[in-house]
Amino acid sequence: MSATTDYPLFPLSQPLFPQQVIPLKIFEPRYLDLISRCLKEDSTFGVVQIREGKEVGNVPLIFQVGVEARIVDWSQMPNGLLGIQIRGERKFSVTGTRIGERNLTLAEVEWLPDEPELPIPPHFDGLVELQQQLTQHPVVQAMNLPSLTDSRTLGWQLAMLLPMSMPERVNLLSLSDPLLRLEKLAVIVERLGEGE
Repeated sequence: MSATTDYPLFPLSQPLFPQQVIPLKIFEPRYLDLISRCLKEDSTFGVVQIREGKEVGNVPLIFQVGVEARIVDWSQMPNGLLGIQIRGERKFSVTGTRIGERNLTLAEVEWLPDEPELPIPPHFDGLVELQQQLTQHPVVQAMNLPSLTDSRTLGWQLAMLLPMSMPERVNLLSLSDPLLRLEKLAVIVERLGEGE
């Protein structure tokens, strides 16, 4: 695993998973500077989930596993804010942080190995059906999710779409075995079905 130092982080209350595209509205000076630099240099930044605190203002406490974010589109919004679309790429683990200029969190990160592209076993057909039902919803359709190709894609999409706590999402993200993630998702779906 290779390491990177002073990697800029963007703490969010919403998750980013590999291959997924999400929109962001940028208005804080520290993140406007970051986005401007990434666009000029075609560089990336890391999205991590907030453990405690808020997206705006003081530096929040974060979970230690995140996803590399690449800007795939941007536009000036009618309200004057900068709108960007980011796509999740590699996963990483945060091994240390420091606060840089304008309160931007900079991290030392270790890049996690790519997960294997495994076919979806037949006993997870119920999860495939659930994903297909979810993708019929207009809000999910607007997300332009990639088509299901393997166990990784199915697990990442369900972990992003299903209602669960942020620690559960981060736990699912941190797994390196796509089949283990699907097993844990099956348990979560069963729990949701029982109304817990």
